[in-house]
Parts: sequence; structure tokens; C-alpha cells
Amino acid sequence: MPPILDFQGRITEKRNLTHDVIFISLQLDQDLPFKPGQFVSIKITRNGETKLKSYSILNSPDKKKTIDLCIKLVEGGFASEIFKEAKVGDIFPLKGPFGHFVFDENAPEQDYYFIAAGTGVAPFHSMLQYHLPKLPTKNFTLLFGVRTQHDLFLHEEFKTLQQQYSNCTYTPTLSREQWTGAHGRVQYHLPQEMKGKMFYICGLKEMVLETKELLLKNGVIPDKIRSERYT
Repeated sequence: MPPILDFQGRITEKRNLTHDVIFISLQLDQDLPFKPGQFVSIKITRNGETKLKSYSILNSPDKKKTIDLCIKLVEGGFASEIFKEAKVGDIFPLKGPFGHFVFDENAPEQDYYFIAAGTGVAPFHSMLQYHLPKLPTKNFTLLFGVRTQHDLFLHEEFKTLQQQYSNCTYTPTLSREQWTGAHGRVQYHLPQEMKGKMFYICGLKEMVLETKELLLKNGVIPDKIRSERYT
């Protein structure tokens, strides 16, 4: 794994992805080697108190001296209140990269399922951007669950990846709104035949645990399941 570094990031772009998810791009003071799926911790100081808050890196490692993040804003949240007011030019101290939720390029399987809910899709955005052009013989399916169309972000980016790469399938699903696409909780859209495939899961604890349980019940062995839980 790449070494853990202390560095600084200056906001060069900030925009809303949904009503409660923002996109932030940070220009770094040094290059940050990382593997797709890893995360960084940002040092947040508020009212004299400092905490480290962790966020998965959204972009590919091919993008040098830059990291992009998608951040869920929680009303009254320690970091959320800082990021609501953050502006282009603000500088944050960071540490990383951390994490072992990375794609296993040496796995023999041909079919890979990425299962995400909410901002848990961030590490998969990084993985797909990086690995799709490098692994044309592997098949990637992204199942991305949110509540409503208003909660759906990075939708056009994932549609573009699907159009660009024949080995990429993108299925967004809404759990609380009917529409022309897939409906229901994201784990309802797993393949009927689950054996012989690899599964990567990222999101809040309940979704991750329920999806793992469903996979195990259908004969998927634990070694074929990788997961990361958000709190």
C-alpha cells in the first residue's frame, strides 16, 4: 500500500451534487499516491475542537496532485457545518491514504459487482475510472441505490462510463420513488446467479450487512465479498 502522508489541500472547486451532497476538489501541496477505493482524513477544527473526518477519494489516481470528494451534509454535523461555509481557496490539513477496500486486480473472476448506497458510491467511481480501461476483459456492474431522483448524483458520469466501455453496466435504483428505471433497495438487484462472481459493497452499516447476509445465503463464499461500512 502507498505510504501514509501528511499534506494540505486547497479547495479549487465546490458545488452541490444534491440538496445534501456536495462535491469538493482539492489541489494538494504534493502528489498523493493512492489506490482506488482508499480514503483520506481531513482535520476539521470547529469552536476550538479538532476532529479527523474520513472521506473516500472520488477520482482516479491518474489525476495528479488533486483529490475530489463527495461529502454528505448532515444538519448540525461537526464537519458538515464547516463544509457548508467552506469556499474556494480554503486550506485543510489532511492525512492519508488509508484503507484496504481496493480492487483485487489478480482475482481470477470475470464478473464484478459494485453495490453502493449514497456516498458509498465514491470509491467505486475511482475504481471504475481507473480499472475499466486497464481491464477490458473483466465485466463491471455498478448497482447504485438512493431514495429519490433528487438524491441521485454522478448519474451522467456513470452513464458516460457505460457508453464508453462495453464491459461496464450501470444500474441506478430508487427505493422511495417510482420511475422508469430500477426500483427498490439496491440489494434487490443482485444477479440471480451469484456464484463465480466478486462483490464489493460500500455504504451505511445496515445496507452492507443485509447485502452480505443475502450473498452468503445464496452460496457466495466470504472470500468473494469485500465491504466497507460508513458511519
